[in-house]
Formats: sequence, C-alpha cells, structure tokens
Amino acid sequence: MQDRSPKETERSGIILAGGLNRRMGGDSKALLKYEGRTFLARQLTELGRVCSELILVTQEPERYEDELKPFAGAVRVIPDLQPGKGPLAGLQAAMTAVRNDELWVVGCDMPLVNARAAEAMSGLRKDTDSDVVIARLHERLHPLHGLYHRRCLQIVERLLAEEDYRMMRLLRELRVQEADASFFAELGIPTDFTGNINNPDEYNKLLSLGSGYFMR
Repeated sequence: MQDRSPKETERSGIILAGGLNRRMGGDSKALLKYEGRTFLARQLTELGRVCSELILVTQEPERYEDELKPFAGAVRVIPDLQPGKGPLAGLQAAMTAVRNDELWVVGCDMPLVNARAAEAMSGLRKDTDSDVVIARLHERLHPLHGLYHRRCLQIVERLLAEEDYRMMRLLRELRVQEADASFFAELGIPTDFTGNINNPDEYNKLLSLGSGYFMR
C-alpha cells in the first residue's frame, strides 16, 4: 500500500459482503463488474488509498479467493460472529477485529465508493466527536458508506442481543452527524458514491447509463 499520513493510518476500511444476494439470484454483488473491474476490486483500491487496514466480512471466503489475489497480504477476511443477522452483525465482527478506532464501512454493492468523501466525513466526525458520520443524499440516509468509531461496538452488541437488527435503530442510539449534498458540493465531491445495486434490473441500468444512473 501507499505511504500515508498519520491521520490516514488510524483508519480501517471495512467491506460488508455477508448478504445472501437473493435479489441477484444468489450471485455475489461484490463480483459484479463495472468498467472492467469488479465492485470488490474497485472498493479495495479506493479504501486502500486512505486506510491502513482492509477487512472483508463474509461467510464465503472461498468465493473471493481469485479476486483477492492481487491484494494478497493487504486484506483480512473474517466471518460474521452472528451469521444471518444483517449488516449489524458485520459491524460487530469488524469492530471486534479492527486495529484502529475509526472504521470506513461500505456495503459490497456500491461500485463508486469515494476516498475523498470518506476523508471529508472522517474530518467531520472528529471535529464533532460523533460516533458516526452518515451521508444524507437523495432524501435518504446511507449508513453503509459511513465513518464509525469502534466505541459503537457496545451498542451494536446490545441491539444484537435484543434481536433488533435494524441499522436505523442503531443510528438512533448513536451520536450521529449527517453530511448533506451541500457539504460535498463545497468540496467538489460528486454524490454518486452512495449508489448501490440491488437487482439485475438496476445493474443493467448502471451498465447502460453509467454513474449518472445514481444521480437521478
């Protein structure tokens, strides 16, 4: 990985790939291709720009062996500690395993994750001493392109114990700072980075329209 500033080396990059991909017919969204590269390879490259540690959370490590070969030695692959309980379980696994206090967490179905956006959100989190900074774009909150402090682990584990697996419930329990479109516009950062793909129809539209599909 590239040399980084002390600020950058305090961050872990987390890709959550523990879903069942039902709406994609069981095909892994992380292995979908956009502009010649899989979502996973694009994400690992982008996260690697500003993170000293990269972690892929998945129950199927063998599925990604070939794709991870170019990143050999740079990525740790870990399973959910509580499989089948959604992104909250992925957060638990990641926050238990990380070496750094700050986590840049993304879902594996987002091909355009953005290191500049992550660094801007990281600065905002530190300036406000928030537990997490979440983008509010296109009239939605996007918890799976967020900058989290690992002190959130205690609340994550409590919600898992209560069998409440909703990410929005987690956000209600945390000190959340939102970053809206104007925040990113002032920095010249396009807001397509939260775009995600859920099913074959959306994927075909992305291939047809390009990144503009996420800006509509």
